[in-house]
Amino acid sequence: MKRLITFVILAVLLSTAGFAARQKDLSGPIAIKGELQEQYEDFPAGTPVVIRKVVKMKSADQAGPDIFYATEINGIQFAIPSSALKTIKLSPPETNQEFWQQTYLKQHLYEYFGERGYNSKLRKEVDEECRDYLYKLEEIGYEDDFITSYVQNIFAKLTATGIDSNRSERLNVRVIQSPEPDAYMLPNGTMLISTGLLCTLDSEDELAAIIANEMSHFVLDHQVNNIYRAERRVKRAAFWGTVLAVTAEVALEVAYWDDDDTALGVGAVASIGSVAALLNVNVVNRLGMNYKNNQEYAADRVARELLEFKGMNPDGLASALSKVIGYYNIQQRGHKLLRYGNIDNLKKRIDKAGEAENQISHPYLKATSDVVTFNAAMNMADQRYEEAGRLIQKNINNNLATDHDYVILAKSQMALYNTEEVNEECATLLWKAKELAGDSPNLDIYKQEILLLMRMNKQAKAASTLKEYLGLLSRYQEQGMQGEEEEWTSKEIAWANQLLDKINRL
Repeated sequence: MKRLITFVILAVLLSTAGFAARQKDLSGPIAIKGELQEQYEDFPAGTPVVIRKVVKMKSADQAGPDIFYATEINGIQFAIPSSALKTIKLSPPETNQEFWQQTYLKQHLYEYFGERGYNSKLRKEVDEECRDYLYKLEEIGYEDDFITSYVQNIFAKLTATGIDSNRSERLNVRVIQSPEPDAYMLPNGTMLISTGLLCTLDSEDELAAIIANEMSHFVLDHQVNNIYRAERRVKRAAFWGTVLAVTAEVALEVAYWDDDDTALGVGAVASIGSVAALLNVNVVNRLGMNYKNNQEYAADRVARELLEFKGMNPDGLASALSKVIGYYNIQQRGHKLLRYGNIDNLKKRIDKAGEAENQISHPYLKATSDVVTFNAAMNMADQRYEEAGRLIQKNINNNLATDHDYVILAKSQMALYNTEEVNEECATLLWKAKELAGDSPNLDIYKQEILLLMRMNKQAKAASTLKEYLGLLSRYQEQGMQGEEEEWTSKEIAWANQLLDKINRL
């Protein structure tokens, strides 16, 4: 009843001030606490204040402010114009919702939406496009319930769900397969975290910082704002037709726009398989994620405030960005970075974000060690042997390596080198893999050992290992597998028998 009285009094106050009946609710019911930091009307500094609602009102003569805050000052209802908001010092937030509602106030988002509107039709089109895109991204989804839950837990600590009743986007997070250390917040509220990012970072605070930054872009409406500006520069049908095109075909070339609103001509889609086909600069730009520097800085500031509020290390952002730079330095790439533009931009953000201390957390490294193995295998399949070896070495250095890690490292070393010294090192790696596998035989170890023994001209030992391998394959076949597993086993048995016959004829 008290809140109802508040809004009734607000309406009376506004009407007596010469306002017409046109009123638009910008916030819905809120309860943002604070106190006066200087005298307002007859109330001294230090008087308690609660902001209950934000409305837009138009006066009959179009004069004066049009954004008002329905407030309780020491229990008395007042309509405070936006120009007087600086007289209120906000109290420290207690919940995520309060934090993000305060961010709306500090960043003048209510005024922004009051002037621009919510562009509901555009948001609907963007949501539909994002849904189509996410359907395609299922091809590269990372299917691991533990990691998905781990990332979701961090995301849930920071989420901005339900802060604005006028925005219908639903916030959620997905993990996708990609060697690049990227994170994207799509304009419909879906955040994408790459396996490459999880491998590049070393602490939960770093991951939380990246998530907080991307979420801040969403709350500040940067994606939709960028899409709105881009769409206005071209015909609507041409704009959305291009979006559909770049997400539909692997080797398609399309025009896109840079920060200076200038057409850059034709940009080629990167050629690194299905991942690069789905994650490319054209898609990033078209979905509003080609942020300007001032947008990055604004999101970084809000992200640091959020991390401090949640009791996390705000310097995790600078630490995370420095490791992203380290990744691209190893790749010898300084420009045309998919999410970050170029290394110079990252360095500028670090200068403004805080100390780039090297954060390391063993619980995080342990939680993500399987992702490191996965990305190493991904790089191995793409013949990026040095990168595969580098990732495996991370698990080894952190005492988290499995038998699979040692096999991948042996494979990458054998692909890069063929010297007596390296071959002996690979033999040691495979011995370590067998030791870790224990009573659960890893067929991949046996096959790689056979190939290594043949390379080292140890045919007798290779023949003995081949027989062990055939025995394991036969027992595996007896389990009654079907489909691809059955086909693979049959091919492996045929290969092993052919190689054994060849050795016996030598």
